[in-house]
Amino acid sequence: MLALVSAIAPLLIGKLGDAFIAYEKKQISLAELNARVSQALMECFSEVMRSQSDALAKTFATFGDIMKNSRLVRIVWATVVLSQCAVLVFQQVGVPAIVYFGGGEWPSAGATIDWAYLLIVGLCGLGPVVLNAGPGKVNLDAVKPK
Repeated sequence: MLALVSAIAPLLIGKLGDAFIAYEKKQISLAELNARVSQALMECFSEVMRSQSDALAKTFATFGDIMKNSRLVRIVWATVVLSQCAVLVFQQVGVPAIVYFGGGEWPSAGATIDWAYLLIVGLCGLGPVVLNAGPGKVNLDAVKPK
């Protein structure tokens, strides 16, 4: 986080500083100052998103190389994904069938299903999920100039 702030701060401060100096010298209006501040924020947020995308692409490229070169990793990855898919299919198809045909009740799976989903998502690409839904999500529509 500190590295991100220290990388963005010079870009943002320089652009904002120039805009505020021009406003103080009455070279631009308040509306133009707002537009320049919004533009500077958009450019910085875009740079953050671009750097996150680059880092994510490098991470997936590295993972792809590992998958190509390591038979053990491929076997473990496939075993986990397929076993968790089997858990989900059993929970969503098998359990209702057992209850329907056999009668009675089936105990709740609890967090087992949540873990199965998380394992599959994690092994199939947790990075984009976290970046696009986590606390660091940048909503560029919220900072566009009006």
